Amino acid sequence: ASDVYKRQAFLEERVNKILDGYTTLKEERENLISQMRVNEMEVEQLREEISTLKNERSEVRARIERLIERLEGIPLE
Repeated sequence: ASDVYKRQAFLEERVNKILDGYTTLKEERENLISQMRVNEMEVEQLREEISTLKNERSEVRARIERLIERLEGIPLE
């Protein structure tokens, strides 16, 4: 009978360890999913910022080109 109790205790311990491991993995998974969502939001913000900067660069380039054209049109004499 003592051997049966030892085996039962051993099995209970193993099941508890498995359940603890499952719980830990589930929490880690939820944390990773949460972090991934934060990262996705950051990526989207950075994409928007890049787009804005590209537009601004294009506008600045156009203004500089217009200024250069005006300067080229000024007679130096």
